[in-house]
Amino acid sequence: MPHVKLTAKQEVFCQGIANGLDQAGAYRAAYDAEGMKNSTIYPHASKLMKNDKVAARIAELKAEVQKKHLWTREMSVKALVQAYKEGRPSEKVAAIKELNAMHGYREPQEISLQGNLDVIQRRIIDDVSDD
Repeated sequence: MPHVKLTAKQEVFCQGIANGLDQAGAYRAAYDAEGMKNSTIYPHASKLMKNDKVAARIAELKAEVQKKHLWTREMSVKALVQAYKEGRPSEKVAAIKELNAMHGYREPQEISLQGNLDVIQRRIIDDVSDD
């Protein structure tokens, strides 16, 4: 089945959704959203999802993923949620830790602020840039 004709940005948005991003995340990946507030991004992403061509392409991409039996991010989340619901306490903790790791959450890192102010500023900038 030939896929629906979209703009390059719409295609990137669809790919993001099909790969498990939420609407806002897919919008940010596809469009120049730097500096845009969530209150602006959410309506734009929602409008894209209501576009018939975009919705058809997302359905097409999800069907392709299912045909290939690929393990998607969404499938991982669903499996971990199921493990959390049905598991023993230790399995619940493990599921939560894995979900947090998948979504980029981690414990804050301690930064030592001893030394020259220029060195400290560079170190903070380097630490933030690594994330």
